[in-house]
Amino acid sequence: MEVFLCPACRFVLWDPVTVSCGHSFCKRCLGDALPSRCLLCRGRLKLLGLRAVQGNVLLGSLLEKCLDRDTKLARLQSHLQDLLRSRDYRAALRATQKGLELAPDDVSLRLCRSEVYVALQQYSEALEDLEVVCRSEPEEFEGYFRKGKVLLEMGQKSDALLQFHHCLALNPSFPAAQREMEKLLTQDDSPLPGTVVELLSAASLDFKSSSSGKEGAGPLLRPSAAGEYGQDPERETEDGKGEALSELSQLEPRIPQQPAWWLRRRKDSGTSTEKQEGRSLGIGEETAGAKSSHRHEPELRDLLSVSDLECSLCIRMFFEPVTTPCGHTFCKECLERCLDHRPNCPLCKQSLREYLKAGKYNPTVLLVEIMAATFPSQLADRKRVHEAEMAELSNLTKNIPIFVCTMSFPGISCPLHVFEPRYRLMMRRCQETGTKMFGMCMYESGKSFADYGCMLEIQHMEFLADGRSLVDTIGRRRFRVLRRGHRDGYNTADIEYLEDEKVEGEELAELHRLHECTYQQAQKFCEHGDAALRQILMHRGPLPEKEEDIQATKDGPAWCWWLISILPLDPSDQLRLFATTSLRARLTQLKHILTGILQHRDYGHQLADVRPRGRI
Repeated sequence: MEVFLCPACRFVLWDPVTVSCGHSFCKRCLGDALPSRCLLCRGRLKLLGLRAVQGNVLLGSLLEKCLDRDTKLARLQSHLQDLLRSRDYRAALRATQKGLELAPDDVSLRLCRSEVYVALQQYSEALEDLEVVCRSEPEEFEGYFRKGKVLLEMGQKSDALLQFHHCLALNPSFPAAQREMEKLLTQDDSPLPGTVVELLSAASLDFKSSSSGKEGAGPLLRPSAAGEYGQDPERETEDGKGEALSELSQLEPRIPQQPAWWLRRRKDSGTSTEKQEGRSLGIGEETAGAKSSHRHEPELRDLLSVSDLECSLCIRMFFEPVTTPCGHTFCKECLERCLDHRPNCPLCKQSLREYLKAGKYNPTVLLVEIMAATFPSQLADRKRVHEAEMAELSNLTKNIPIFVCTMSFPGISCPLHVFEPRYRLMMRRCQETGTKMFGMCMYESGKSFADYGCMLEIQHMEFLADGRSLVDTIGRRRFRVLRRGHRDGYNTADIEYLEDEKVEGEELAELHRLHECTYQQAQKFCEHGDAALRQILMHRGPLPEKEEDIQATKDGPAWCWWLISILPLDPSDQLRLFATTSLRARLTQLKHILTGILQHRDYGHQLADVRPRGRI
């Protein structure tokens, strides 16, 4: 299970957390405050809207499914130590109960839970666990001593004295039990007269007689009234948790960073010396012991199925899995599509506004490694499907995406403000395929969009914090729509590209003369414009220079398209000029329009409503 080792502590992950760079660590390795940089790649880390790091839900479930019982118990034991150091007794109680579900007969966990119950002043529940411990290990003195301490907390001194008798009968030199008996016997309200030595002798005889029939022995405690299991307010400590844990530390020598009450003898098949000196292992020792043994460990592919590694949104094997700050994992594309509509986690509805604002979704490295190690062929198939989808989206004649907005022209910039979910998806796909191209058509009633449009190339995208984007594009080639379609909410089309007809000889010479004349009129139009035209020129820039070879490009001279974009023409007239494939016809129409404008002495009112086109 090398793949599940934490990069920081090199032990099996415990409560795995995936940070913003995509690496996963134990939650306790990251600490209470998230480090400023990743412990592995040194990348900068951010909480992205949450107050504390959240565990990776998917990795946690994979660990539960793949780890054996001993490893789970070792991890649980280490976690319990942390909870008890921080005095989080409620969480410690939940952890011990979870451990007992895994190992109902584990005496160490019973002892642990009894001490947690004592800290919570739930003495009757603690006593029930200690009864089980004493029945399971009747020759171990700790259980009896602990029962005596709990009974003292409950005010049942006679029963407590009996348990201390049992403890000393098993270990007469145990000083903690001797002190407790001494205290009880020297008190004015002592339940029994006599000395410690006399009672030790009596306790030895009593214990032998009571343990002669071990399996058939009755309850170790005399019956008590229900009311006697209540709390004794005179014995409460200042913090309300009780101090029973502190005195139990005398049972075993202390080991740094481990609660003394947890360190008890573990029964095994070793020698008597091993029985006396054996201690329950911490997480590091348990892992090392597992490595030193030569037992067969099942392969990951035997423990997992493909369904364990499926995205909950597309119900397919993860492709580029990313983990949100709230701990849920999705395919990158699936998550982005959800965030297009609403900036919340699709599962828990946690706000992901900061995550969306960051705009960078790093893949979960450990999950990618697990998929590659367990199901390489299925992962390869998933990649091929994605590549086929990208290839289909990269086709610039079949099913090209269509942005329905306004007229755009070859060589002319067209800035866009993208906010609709369908167009946000379209822009991402254009980027991911590498084409950075999509079609722009104006709306036409009855057809959803016009029969002619222009291909736009993305030059720059600026993402805003809420998922919107500002996109700088420039027109490339004209096309005619052959068939219309839809994909994931946006329009698509099969197209054919338009190309101006080529002329030669006398026709070319005449075309050059027409071109020169029309360009001169365009210069006059720009030089003698009013305030409205000057404002347009400030936005669009000056009239482009004329080309030497007017047939060099398939769409003709760029200045013609610049002029069409600023003239005060009806969109239908613009579309007719756009659709013609004869440069002669286009220049002739432009010359006619310019002549009419220049001959009209007061044409300022025609420009009053002129606005920069191509902005949304």
